[in-house]
Amino acid sequence: MKSKIKSDSLYNVEQVAFRDSGVLIAVSNPDKSGMETYFEKKYKLNNYDNINMVYIFQYDPNKSLQSASLEDAIMARGKKMGRFQEQWTARFIDTTDGSCKPLKRYIQLSLKNPMSFKNEITTYQPESIYKMRVLCKYLYTDSSGSRKLGNISALIDTAGQIHSTEKMQ
Repeated sequence: MKSKIKSDSLYNVEQVAFRDSGVLIAVSNPDKSGMETYFEKKYKLNNYDNINMVYIFQYDPNKSLQSASLEDAIMARGKKMGRFQEQWTARFIDTTDGSCKPLKRYIQLSLKNPMSFKNEITTYQPESIYKMRVLCKYLYTDSSGSRKLGNISALIDTAGQIHSTEKMQ
């Protein structure tokens, strides 16, 4: 089974190990999307009764998977996702108005009257353990002095960089 996993064509699998009824997989391209779902479906949820968990790691040639901490697994999602969300919100969500600081700056730069920005509601959901999807509804004053409602969706990373935005109706 190790050779079957290593020869997988979608991801660059470098090492495979079995431990504690789990399969540990080290890949050299951990940021490639869909990997977690792919490995979960293929190995945990299929005909392999002895696999209860799939752990994905960033490949490190100096560290054997047998000695790797399961806490370091990319797919120990629950803990990592919770930690990521906690750290991200502490850093980027404004406690005074609930807005997302990097997105608020981005929006204000696009407005004729930046001070007219008023956050109505901001929601966020992890897209991965590296990026957060943020949805913001806000009020602003347009150039004619009318109050308008704006909606925007953005993908924001752990450094507060905006990777994509989409204005919504």
